[in-house]
Amino acid sequence: MLKRLLWLLCVTLLSACGSNDNSQRADDQDKETPTLTVDTTKEISHNGRVYRLAFPDSGFDEHKAYKLLLAFHGSGQSAKGMQEMVKLESFSDDYLVVYPKSKEVEWDDGCGCNIAHRLNAQDVGFVVDIIQKMHAEYNLLEGENYAVGFSQGGLFSQNMMCKHSELFKGVASVASPMSVQLAQVCTISSPTHYMMVQGDKDAVLPYSGLEHSNFGLISAPSAIELIARQNQIESPYDIEALADNVLLRTYRNEQSVVNQLVTIKGGYHTWSFNDFNTSEQILAFFDQSSDIKLPTHSALYRLESGDYHVRSMGEANGKSDIILLSGANKFFHSDSAWTTLIHPMLAEHGKVHVIDRLGSAWSSDTQEPSFSLFAADLPKLLEALKVESAIFVAFANGNLATLIYQHAPSEKVKTQGMIWVDPDILLPHSINQYQSGPVASLREYKEQYIEYVSEGPWTESSIARVAQEREEIGLLISQKNMPHMDWDYYDAVTAQRSQINKQVTRIKEMMNYHDDLEAARYLAESINIPITIIDSDFERLDIANAEESEKAGLIQWQNEGTQWSKDIAHRTQGHYFALENASHQVLFEHPETVIEALIKVLEQH
Repeated sequence: MLKRLLWLLCVTLLSACGSNDNSQRADDQDKETPTLTVDTTKEISHNGRVYRLAFPDSGFDEHKAYKLLLAFHGSGQSAKGMQEMVKLESFSDDYLVVYPKSKEVEWDDGCGCNIAHRLNAQDVGFVVDIIQKMHAEYNLLEGENYAVGFSQGGLFSQNMMCKHSELFKGVASVASPMSVQLAQVCTISSPTHYMMVQGDKDAVLPYSGLEHSNFGLISAPSAIELIARQNQIESPYDIEALADNVLLRTYRNEQSVVNQLVTIKGGYHTWSFNDFNTSEQILAFFDQSSDIKLPTHSALYRLESGDYHVRSMGEANGKSDIILLSGANKFFHSDSAWTTLIHPMLAEHGKVHVIDRLGSAWSSDTQEPSFSLFAADLPKLLEALKVESAIFVAFANGNLATLIYQHAPSEKVKTQGMIWVDPDILLPHSINQYQSGPVASLREYKEQYIEYVSEGPWTESSIARVAQEREEIGLLISQKNMPHMDWDYYDAVTAQRSQINKQVTRIKEMMNYHDDLEAARYLAESINIPITIIDSDFERLDIANAEESEKAGLIQWQNEGTQWSKDIAHRTQGHYFALENASHQVLFEHPETVIEALIKVLEQH
C-alpha cells in the first residue's frame, strides 16, 4: 500500500503542476488555464478542516442564485493546486466552486484500503457538511449540486455519488475508472447524471483496469456500465466521435438521466487533452443535466418571495438602464418571449434588463402571481441589479406594474421616463372591458378552474396556441430585423407555457388581473414622470370579428384609449406615436418605433 501511495503521490503531483516525465506530454496540459485571481477566492476553515471557495471571475453577486460545484483534488495534491489546474470558476458565471482539502494525503474513496480509511478521516461527512453550510450561507439553487474529481479525487467523487446520490444532480470523474471494492458495494439511490473522462494510455489509474491484491481497478468501460445500471439505465449506449481522438459513449433512460464515458485516444493521466477542454466540457455536461437551463445573458436573482429570471444585455450608456417588461397578448401569455427581438436592438443603446414575473419562464412559481406582487418586489430587484437610473419599456398591461411600482418606488433608483406600448387604458369603460368576460368567469369559479387545469386538459390547446403565435410572429418580423431574432430563446420560453404549473399561473394571473386594475385605476392621474406611448390600432381586428352587440363597446374602448394615451403623453411631456394597420405585437412588427421612442427619452436626459 505504501508503494501505491508514493507512486500516486509522485505522478499526481507532476500532472497537477503541469510537469512531465516520459509518460506525460506537455501538450496534454491545459495551456489556456487563466492565472489564479486571489480576489475571487476565500480559504475557509470548518471544524478543523479547510476548503477554498471560488467565486466567478466576473464577480460575485449576493442577490444572484447560484449552483454549487465541488471539485476534489488528486492524491497528494492540494485544494489550491486543483483550483489552479482546473479553474472552473473562469468558465461559467453560474456556479460557486468549492475546492475541499482532504484530511490525509488522499481521500477516503470507498476502497476501504488506504490511509484516509484507516485513520477515519470522515471525508464523506466533511463534504456533506460543506454542502449544508454553503446552502445556509449563500443563495444556492435547491437540487443543483454538482461534484467533479481528478485522479484519486475522481474516485472520491464516485464514492460521494454512491453514498449520497440524493445530494447531487451531476457528478464527473477525470482520470479515474473505479476501484474494485467500491464497484462491489456502490448503490446509487437517486439516479444521477454522470460523466467519466479517461485517457486510454493512462498508466497511473489505467483505462483497462488494474489487478492488485489491495487496490484493484475495474476498467473504464466496465465502470460506466456498472454506474449506468445503478442509475437505472438499461438501454443500449450510443457512440459518437467528438474528434479524431475523442470517443463519446452515452447511456440514457426514459427519464433523461445521462451517463457518459469520454475516451481520449492516446490520452495520459492528465486533466485536459488535445481537442477536449475538460473544464468546459464538464460544465457543459452539468448545464445540460440541470433542471434550470438558463440561456446566455440570463440569471436568477433571489428575493424573499422567490427567484426572478432576468436577462441582461448591452453596456451602460451613462444615462439610464432600460427595464423591459412584458404584458399579455390575446391568449394572455405574458412572458419574456415577447421581448426576444426588441431586447438586442434596445441593447445597442444601453444596458437592458428583461424581467420575468414570478411564475413566468425560469422565475420561481408563486401561489398568487400578479402585477401587484411584481411591483412590490421591483424596488429590491432593481437595487439587486444595481440600477441607479431607469427607463421602463412596458408592453400591454405591463404598464400596470410600472404605475404600481412608481407609487412606492425605490429611493435609490431614479425613474427617468416610461415607454408604454399598447398600454391598458385606465378609464371606467375600458377597465370594465378588461375585467369582464374570461376574467370575471375565472374569478367566479376560481377553485374549480384551478383544479380542472391542474389535471392537464388544456395542455394540447396550449401547445397549439404556442405554435399559432410562433407562425404569426414569424410573419410580422421584417427581413431586415430577422437577424436580431433569437428563435432559440423564444422557443425555450414558449415551450414552458405548456407545463401544467405555467398553465395554472396563466389563469391565476387572469384572475388577479381584476385586482391589479383596481390597484392602478387612479395612479396615472397623478404621475409626473414623462410617459411616451406607442399606440397601435390593433383593436380594429377585435371590432371586425366581434358580435354586433359587442362592437359599440369595443369602438368606445378604442376611441377613448387613443385620446387617453394622447392626453397622458402630453400632460407628462412625453411623446405619442400612432401606428396604423398594425398588430398588437408591436415589439416584433415595429421595433424601430420603440427604438425611436427610447432615443427621444434618452435625449431628454
